[in-house]
Amino acid sequence: MNSLKAIYDKLSGDIWFYNRDEAREIAFLLLQKLWGISRTDLLIGETQHVAEELDLYIERINQGEPIQYILGEAWFMNRRFHVNPSVLIPRPETEELVSHVSALSPKKVLDLGTGSGCIPVSIALENPEAEVFGIDISEHALETAKRNAEEHKANVKFALANMLDFQNPFLVQEFDLIISNPPYVKENEKPEMRKNVLDFEPHLALFVSDLDPLIFYRAIADIAWKHLAPRGALWLEINSYLGKETAELFSQKGYKHVRPLKDFFGKERFLEIKK
Repeated sequence: MNSLKAIYDKLSGDIWFYNRDEAREIAFLLLQKLWGISRTDLLIGETQHVAEELDLYIERINQGEPIQYILGEAWFMNRRFHVNPSVLIPRPETEELVSHVSALSPKKVLDLGTGSGCIPVSIALENPEAEVFGIDISEHALETAKRNAEEHKANVKFALANMLDFQNPFLVQEFDLIISNPPYVKENEKPEMRKNVLDFEPHLALFVSDLDPLIFYRAIADIAWKHLAPRGALWLEINSYLGKETAELFSQKGYKHVRPLKDFFGKERFLEIKK
């Protein structure tokens, strides 16, 4: 038997893939998941048996595998969501996006490229009267999204559909909110990305060709032109390197209101668009 504090310190030290603060947070997440350890338990310093599989977890972490995939869960808008390599790990920037749109009290919502379902599930929970719909091209991603909606008891309908060849799978034809966090990372940005993202998260949901980096935004512009209610709003997460080009695309498509917004890092990360 070892002291819990000693186990925590050793585990933190054995995780070299991340910096010291990140390693300590990941070590705590492992202890919390495996044995239900709280931060108070760490302070008290009660003894705890070290499971034999702990070394295997450390090896996976040091190979760059995201802790969220190892644990099978991630937090988004203070809620626990199931995640796996078929879906992106939810980001804080996307939480900002959902916070913006939830304040609009939308009634009919369409999420394009739903992934884990964290966006439509969160909107549905924040707006219980809303009808919320989500589409994705990946059947595995939709399985994850449906599981998250069921566990959170969120009223969201999902369907398999392709943004680039969109055929509306729902009876609802007009939405007062269309939202999307589509693939927008250019292939030439790969060298800037960390191994835990590049080697483990789904490239289908991340990357676009350098030759046509706005391909999904062009498709979304056409979808919204047809399915956005006259007074509705389109909200998008965008590549901060392509903010000007993305905004110009929607202006050229005939949208009269195209407003860029910055995230909490000061990067141009979102667009609010209206007809």
